[in-house]
Amino acid sequence: MAFYEKLEGPALEAYRTTLTKVRSKAMEELKLGPEEIVTRMLRPEDLGLSTPVWTFNISSSDAWNTIIDNATISDNRFVGIYGVLLGESGVSAVTQLKVTRAGEDVRYWQIQDINFLESPQIYFDDPVTVDQNTTITIKAYATATDSDWRCSFLGVVAEKKGLLVK
Repeated sequence: MAFYEKLEGPALEAYRTTLTKVRSKAMEELKLGPEEIVTRMLRPEDLGLSTPVWTFNISSSDAWNTIIDNATISDNRFVGIYGVLLGESGVSAVTQLKVTRAGEDVRYWQIQDINFLESPQIYFDDPVTVDQNTTITIKAYATATDSDWRCSFLGVVAEKKGLLVK
């Protein structure tokens, strides 16, 4: 498992596979044709946040902090997460992200080195997908506290046309 600074090569292939997977899953489970499914960018609300802002409270140092807490993906929606964008340059308190889907740990992403890149945005070659009515928890391992840690999750949502986008 690796991360890439640009959406090309293995990262682009992983993104394409993720997009195909969430679209196919939506068509199969919802019994809809391709013209009845829309894909869009992931929003904070898709992962259970109450505001349209990717901001988290990191309250414990040298510990795992839950930033997405057992959020259930809405009915008729299928999510893929393929990268992250840190909101501010400089040294970050967060070194790892852990993704739990339906109670099972499915990914550990080491993100500490993002802070040393020219652009604080990376793409994973091992994206995660989450089906409708399935829970997701994301924890961040922090070495210091931060009441306003900014980390945008780069992702895609496939859903029934008309739920959010017509």
